[in-house]
Amino acid sequence: MKRYIIKISILCLLVFLTISCVDFLERAPGDNMTEEELFSKIETAERYLNNAYIYLPDFQCNTEDLSGRYKLGGATDEIGFQQASGYPASPFDINTGSWNPSQMPLERNWRDYYGCIRRCNMFIKNYEMIPEDLSTGGASNRRSRLLGEAYGLRGYYYFLLFKQWGGVPIITQVLDPGNIESTTGIKRASAEETLQQVLDDMDMAIEYLPAKHDDANFGRFTSLVATVVKSQVKLYWASKYWNRNNDTNRWEEAAEYAEEALRMALREGHILSRSYSDLFNKAGIEPEVIWTKNSEHYECYWWDVYAMPLGYNAFNVDGPLQEIVDAFEMKATGKIPVLGYTADNQQIIDETSGYDPKHPWVGRDDRFYSSILYHGAMLQGRQIDISTNGKDNINIGSIIRTNYFTNKYLDQNHNLVTHASWTYRRFAIMRTAELYLNYAEALNEAEGPTNMVYELVNTIRTRANCIELPAGLNKEQMRERIRHERRIELVFENHRFWDVRRWMIAEVVDNKAVHRVMVDEDGNITYPVFQNRIFNPDKHYLFPIPQKELDKNRALEQNPGW
Repeated sequence: MKRYIIKISILCLLVFLTISCVDFLERAPGDNMTEEELFSKIETAERYLNNAYIYLPDFQCNTEDLSGRYKLGGATDEIGFQQASGYPASPFDINTGSWNPSQMPLERNWRDYYGCIRRCNMFIKNYEMIPEDLSTGGASNRRSRLLGEAYGLRGYYYFLLFKQWGGVPIITQVLDPGNIESTTGIKRASAEETLQQVLDDMDMAIEYLPAKHDDANFGRFTSLVATVVKSQVKLYWASKYWNRNNDTNRWEEAAEYAEEALRMALREGHILSRSYSDLFNKAGIEPEVIWTKNSEHYECYWWDVYAMPLGYNAFNVDGPLQEIVDAFEMKATGKIPVLGYTADNQQIIDETSGYDPKHPWVGRDDRFYSSILYHGAMLQGRQIDISTNGKDNINIGSIIRTNYFTNKYLDQNHNLVTHASWTYRRFAIMRTAELYLNYAEALNEAEGPTNMVYELVNTIRTRANCIELPAGLNKEQMRERIRHERRIELVFENHRFWDVRRWMIAEVVDNKAVHRVMVDEDGNITYPVFQNRIFNPDKHYLFPIPQKELDKNRALEQNPGW
């Protein structure tokens, strides 16, 4: 009964929440207007393009149904997600290998991303029709800036399509949906051709866009964002999945692009924030943040509802796995405390790490406390209690939980009983810490663990009050340390899912049992299996083309194994 009360109270707020958005995305375009009407005024043309920002990545991956919200990390070793009866396709399907071209999570991305690409193509097609901004006497760069945004957004959506499906059809003209011949028979481009389209669009964006915007336009595409996307493209193209022969030239190029992106970000004032937690839990924009999704207020609300323990009137269905908890180092030694599990679910402990199995959450990397809530952690004036009879150990149907909770991006003061005001937060699509790690990864692969590689990684670790990396690491050891640093620094930020695929380690880390935590009434801690994960390397590295798209366009070729 409690579940339904919670859901009803949440849904009653949606009308209020939906109209509470305070960013430029609230100005909905008039899609019922003709092209001539839309593009005869710069104001309506801008509102039309604004809606191309809607499907940028945000806090969680949203299905058509509000009850089906989930985090992308739920399909990795970051988060455990249990499927409930009646839910749409979700990470559960990926984790159990039960997805297919006809039913899979993120299926609608194909439709949504191409919808935004069409919007950008429409803007570019009609650009010459758009007048200058007369409110400034024609002195504003508003018109050309919008053209740069159209190119940048189009290229970025192609990059998102590439990460999910590889090579995809490249469409740069406005197709007539009423003309079947113009919308069918379009073949997929190769992966390389798709990425080249991304690079070409980013170059066009750079030509027209400033490096940064004022606060009123923060979240719009910039030349810095385009430069970062180019560096990401080169990093992916150099990574193992797309670079099976380990062509060093690709890594050298990736390092060059990553260095350029990092230098530009620092030059524009995007230095590392002093506080890691302030990056995610404050309403303001930290200087480290390069690009954000200006989400609706209700997105922040839903994040809290799904992140908090059930005892706080939340509707928690997912939470951090024991595996990500184990990955956070001991602060004093810099060592990973738990190396795995025996067949009977006993922890394999590094005895030199300083880990105390009776107090497993004490003395960890500071980022652990900023990212994860655990048994005994303080939240809203009381300790979280997931013990057998604890306030937060509530069973709803057949759903089991990891008994950890996501703290990153959480508004801890959000009262889910009174629905008092909560803090508006922006999801960081890009931030400077990622650029340090991108550069470190590419440079290590190109040249080995140079002093610069050490400096890049240690800069991130120093901000988190971690001890520096040990001297004398070889290339392979440094590779593992960089990958580990990404896992911790960027946890729950939609990186891990794509990282383990481009590195081709998903068949290891996502193809085994994952664990949760339980605490009995006497305080004894155990780590039972949460789920047995399945990953088929013959087909799961790329998503299948949705069957409905194959049915509409017979020229599309399905991805291998599907």
